[in-house]
Amino acid sequence: MKLTIREATDEDRPAILKIVEAAFAQADEAAIVKKLWEGDAVSLDLVAEVDGEIVGHCAFSPVTADPALGGAALGMAPVSVFPAHQNTGIGSAMIETGIDYCRTRGASLLVVLGEPSYYSRFGFEPASRRNMRWDAMDTGDAFQLIDFAALTATPQRTIRYHDAFYG
Repeated sequence: MKLTIREATDEDRPAILKIVEAAFAQADEAAIVKKLWEGDAVSLDLVAEVDGEIVGHCAFSPVTADPALGGAALGMAPVSVFPAHQNTGIGSAMIETGIDYCRTRGASLLVVLGEPSYYSRFGFEPASRRNMRWDAMDTGDAFQLIDFAALTATPQRTIRYHDAFYG
């Protein structure tokens, strides 16, 4: 198995939508991805290929903070792997690649909403430890971040994803 992680192209979009729908067994997340593309709101779009076939996708889009941060803040979502390729390390490889891209491209913050025990292995920590919260609801430790800029915990910040995530 030859795994390649690369930036997506417009030609990859039909395959990406199929993967996202299959990974979540519904169309909601695929609709989010389409809205992000339509709004030109994807800062980084990664795909995973196995032997030349696209089997995974990971999107990074701008998020806003109130009060504002000094640098770019991104949200990682959705992370999708075609069901037949799940639990093989493909999702982890996309996440690690994406984190490296965000760090080297000068992001100050990366947020994700997901299982703390999974995402903590990539360096994510509960956002509440940095006095940040998601604007939509309290999700406890599931709303997580990687702080690339050594941000202070004051003032309290509220993070908002792109409008595509709000229905």
